[in-house]
Amino acid sequence: MKILHSRAVPANDINMFIVIHFWGLTFLFTKLGLKSLDPLSFANLRMASAALVLMIMAAFTAGHHRQVRMDFREHLLAVGLGLLGMACFPFCFSLAMKYTSAANAGLIFGTTPVAVALISRVLGMERLNKMQWSGLLLSFAGIAVILLPRGTDFSFASLKGDLLMTAAMLNWALYTVANRFVPSTRSALKFTAYGAIWGVAGLSLLSFNTLAGLPVAEIKPESWLGGLCAGVLGTALSYVIWNNTVRNMGPAKTAVYLNLVPLIAAVSGFFLLNETLGLQHLAAVCLIVPGVLMTRGSRTPLPETGKKR
Repeated sequence: MKILHSRAVPANDINMFIVIHFWGLTFLFTKLGLKSLDPLSFANLRMASAALVLMIMAAFTAGHHRQVRMDFREHLLAVGLGLLGMACFPFCFSLAMKYTSAANAGLIFGTTPVAVALISRVLGMERLNKMQWSGLLLSFAGIAVILLPRGTDFSFASLKGDLLMTAAMLNWALYTVANRFVPSTRSALKFTAYGAIWGVAGLSLLSFNTLAGLPVAEIKPESWLGGLCAGVLGTALSYVIWNNTVRNMGPAKTAVYLNLVPLIAAVSGFFLLNETLGLQHLAAVCLIVPGVLMTRGSRTPLPETGKKR
């Protein structure tokens, strides 16, 4: 007699399920933060709080990992990742939201999985089969279904914002792919925490004039709360989980989960911000979920990357 065993949900899927919820709720956290903060000041609060939490977490787990001295190449990689993910990305993203519409920004950022797949393919890091390419396109179609009915405005007035959001999307795509080069012997938490120090320093320099004139006493409590939640949940915890998943699954297959973030944002907006949901959201579910499953399908073995020889 055959004994049927239930198939356990992979740990990577569970971890990314947590991350997409944190990132979906970050839209709510950002709205709270922008009540009394300008975009760049909010980005600095978010990233500074994230860096602090990452360093505390790294300090608490220091005894669980053997201390290994980083070589010069690894230092450069950590600095580059920090500048990409915690300086250039939030800088471009925050400024873009000042000039362009949310619909434009979401549609542009929704192309991140495609950009990651193309970069990975060009670098020879991943080889996607036809089904996985179809899954990427299907997921992107789901994003379009959610965003297009709300209207997109690719006008000259929003061109600056659209270009900045494109830069933010490319920054995140490069950050995702570059994480594949982190040696498997390194702790993703410590590597991310170390890079965060450089990222926050770079972001502070990019927005020095704004921070110099910031009226700290006028910042409302909900803005502090929004920035801290976005920093701790949407950045510190999420970045570590994201980077670990990139290491385990590869950049292209991890990036496809980004297509679920607008869906989570729409649901949270319905319950927490009294926004409406329509038939387009149901149609998006029917496109996004199969797209994720198709892209998460059979993998072509990857060349060893980021490992010491």
